[in-house]
Amino acid sequence: MIVQANSHLGFVCHDLDKSVQFYEEILGCKEKFSLYYGDMIPPTAEERAQIPPEVMARLETLKDVRWIVYLEWMDGYFIELFNEVDAHIDNPYNPANYGYTHFSFVVDDIQAFYQELIEKGLEDIIDVKPQLNCDHTWALWFHDPDGNRIEVHQYTERSFELIGRN
Repeated sequence: MIVQANSHLGFVCHDLDKSVQFYEEILGCKEKFSLYYGDMIPPTAEERAQIPPEVMARLETLKDVRWIVYLEWMDGYFIELFNEVDAHIDNPYNPANYGYTHFSFVVDDIQAFYQELIEKGLEDIIDVKPQLNCDHTWALWFHDPDGNRIEVHQYTERSFELIGRN
């Protein structure tokens, strides 16, 4: 496994706009891009049919609400701020626990990293197998022995982290 760099720290925010303002004004971060709940709505009816109706209804209701704001800090390192509305629809959090949600690092080959975990007999710590996310970045999720969540990224030429949203 070759770890290229730290990627980001993630925080759940009670007031997303206030947190964005804080990190911009105090730490000098600059918004690189935002993701909206609507970004999680698949483009085809066939793909949408795979999502439970109650989740799809919530996504439709929240589609224009910012879900995540990526703030760039220190040349390619990010602070990832989650809206408290439903920071992780697939991974519900306890709303009483605002703050840290996970840390992330970048690897050059996410499939090789995944295979390394498998070869070490660590299938039980893998939460989400490698998948291409709506920001065009490959991601894998696992956890440490205490349940702390860790995300692994592999950037692509279309990754929003590299080129921004547009």
